[in-house]
Amino acid sequence: MLSEQDQTAFDWIRQGREELLRSRTLDWKGNLVSHLFPPVFESYAKLLHGIEAHYEFIDKPLSASENEILRIPACEPLKSFVERRRSDSQTRVRWKELAELLDVPFVPAISHEWYRKKLSDPWCWPRLLRGPAEGYLSQEECETLASALKAFTGNQDCFFRFSDIPFYARSGQPQLLRGTLDGVPELQKEKRLSLEFWWPSDRSWVVCSDYDLCFTIIGGRSQLVSALLRDRVLECVEVNLQTRIDVLAPIP
Repeated sequence: MLSEQDQTAFDWIRQGREELLRSRTLDWKGNLVSHLFPPVFESYAKLLHGIEAHYEFIDKPLSASENEILRIPACEPLKSFVERRRSDSQTRVRWKELAELLDVPFVPAISHEWYRKKLSDPWCWPRLLRGPAEGYLSQEECETLASALKAFTGNQDCFFRFSDIPFYARSGQPQLLRGTLDGVPELQKEKRLSLEFWWPSDRSWVVCSDYDLCFTIIGGRSQLVSALLRDRVLECVEVNLQTRIDVLAPIP
């Protein structure tokens, strides 16, 4: 990976996407996929960041009296669901499984906040689940996505850009890099940061892991999106430019 000095390489995305309005603006109707990048692609996919079962409170349960004193909720049916994962030695929890468990519509605008609204207490989620991460792909997700993209990209150079937000970009490091997809997994492992935007020289696709989102959006050819939707590691759902991406999107 080499530092790219020509920052105008990002202009086609910055200038081509819709202006993001503040949520307090009277005309605000939510944040949409079209606020992330230009409307130039055939199809769009939403890669849902991973969720894992958390077993500390399963393995080291409090007594009934302690639960009563601390007013810890039963967290059913989520608690029983995680206990079954423990007995089956499974960690990963797919969004679609949780949607079925908690009676949440598994639709393009789905948000992790929809699950929280269905729980008896907000503390049930951190007690029993970990993730999804905001603005960050796991190493496995990063490697799998890079591999899937390479099938449609070849060895052409790609651009990789870190966020403008200081917390997600380390001081002194180049914000824009240029290289091949083969270097992405190692770059993430080394920097311990997720890239906000990736795109190839021919601009045939764009990946956006916005710092505020618990999922990644990919725009590209329909064949690419179809491949992502079929992938067994990545959990993706098809979206369009008008799909809401903000946590305030209502449950249909």
